[in-house]
Amino acid sequence: MNQESKIALDLFMEHAPTLYGYAYSRVRDHHLAEDLVQDTMLSAWKSWDSYQGGSSVLVWLTGIMRHKLLDQWRSNARKPILQHQENEEQEADPAGLFDEHGSWVIDPNHGMASMLQSPMEAAHNADLRKFIALCMAKLPQRMLLLFQAREVDELPVAEAAEAAGVTPGSAAVLLTRARHSLRLCLQESLMQ
Repeated sequence: MNQESKIALDLFMEHAPTLYGYAYSRVRDHHLAEDLVQDTMLSAWKSWDSYQGGSSVLVWLTGIMRHKLLDQWRSNARKPILQHQENEEQEADPAGLFDEHGSWVIDPNHGMASMLQSPMEAAHNADLRKFIALCMAKLPQRMLLLFQAREVDELPVAEAAEAAGVTPGSAAVLLTRARHSLRLCLQESLMQ
């Protein structure tokens, strides 16, 4: 192994834990996250000669990982989902936010003061991050994929919808439901 290959391998291994965390936060499956890291590393190794150094190695590797995640989501979108998940996504008010008259069951702004922290404060608030992760894990699979692709990975709605296997028209509805479900879950978690 020549010196340049050794340097590339060391850089890849240095960033593997960060890439694993990135992948796991999106797929919530240890084995799949490991596979995605391996696929990313293999692709990076094959295209190391094309790396131009315009960004850090971690940014370059994360870009490759995002493409691998999109491929994974597209693959999952082609698979049928369980019937109860499909029905849950089609309910009128899956989170129970409204009563039969359409009025809020709870104050929609309750607990939101903690969400108005500065970005630095929020980044250091481990409890808040934990509650967000727990609440996101409660979302139905397609809704979670769509929400992560749109809000976390900041993909355009059409691409996020494609990644989650839904139409762009239903993506807006599902994103609204996901936001409402997350808000309710966070409010309940913060009230405890």
